[in-house]
Amino acid sequence: LHRTAFACRSNSARHSNLSWLGRSPRYLSASTSTNDLVSIESEPESGIATVQMHRKPANSLSMDMMQALSGAIQTIESDNKVQALILTSNLSNGIFSAGLELTELYQPDPARLPLFWHSFQQLYLDLYGSRLSTIAAIGGPAPAAGCMLALSCDYRIMTSNPKSTIGLNESQLGIVAPPWLCQQYIDTIGNRNAELALLLGTLFPPQKALEIGLVDELAGDAATDVVEIAKKKALEFVRIPAKARVAAKGLTRGAQIDKLRQNRDEDTEFFCSFVTADSVQRTLGAYLEMLAKRKK
Repeated sequence: LHRTAFACRSNSARHSNLSWLGRSPRYLSASTSTNDLVSIESEPESGIATVQMHRKPANSLSMDMMQALSGAIQTIESDNKVQALILTSNLSNGIFSAGLELTELYQPDPARLPLFWHSFQQLYLDLYGSRLSTIAAIGGPAPAAGCMLALSCDYRIMTSNPKSTIGLNESQLGIVAPPWLCQQYIDTIGNRNAELALLLGTLFPPQKALEIGLVDELAGDAATDVVEIAKKKALEFVRIPAKARVAAKGLTRGAQIDKLRQNRDEDTEFFCSFVTADSVQRTLGAYLEMLAKRKK
């Protein structure tokens, strides 16, 4: 078992690893830091690597966190012995990811905001477009962009703990999921389910998420149960010839990947304009103030 820790790398190094056309993966070097946000446990004999998120308190996706995740995915892809990736949380509270770091969006630095969104786009491209078989082991809540991480994986296993919920609840925060994320939702749970859920900002408990196809399987309450089932499922994917797996992903995901690639600048411009609107800033400010009061 090999364990590698990842710190953040510069935004300029971000490129998609989509390899539908047979391109070779780029070989990237790992870096270490005492402030690591994610880590990898690699099992070369099984062909499976596990990415653990551990940014306290809730694995919120700051720009640094997103770049660290992209770096981890890209580094795993550089090892041709690895064919499957399990994404999970290593937090003691079980939270998978609370979504985007809202302090990055409230009264944002105008120069940093486009880079932040670019990092979010890139994380989607790296995970959704990975050559690897990807499995989300969801041991706790996964709202908003946390749901994006799960949706971008090939298979989703969630705890059966009813206190854990999943979904794109951005509308409750006064913001909206980007078109490419909305399309992921539609592709996964169907147009009508997605339409209502996006309008109402619905967060689904595990059993309902399973019924509508938002997750594929439920485990026991413990986070370890989710990871163990994920490892068994990963072995199923690894047994499928890699060339066939990658080709199948290309047929189902390639068009969405290419569409975002072609419209990244427009997507970024729209997001930055939307999130900096006075009404959106007021809603975000009020929500952050409410969270601050809860902590007291």
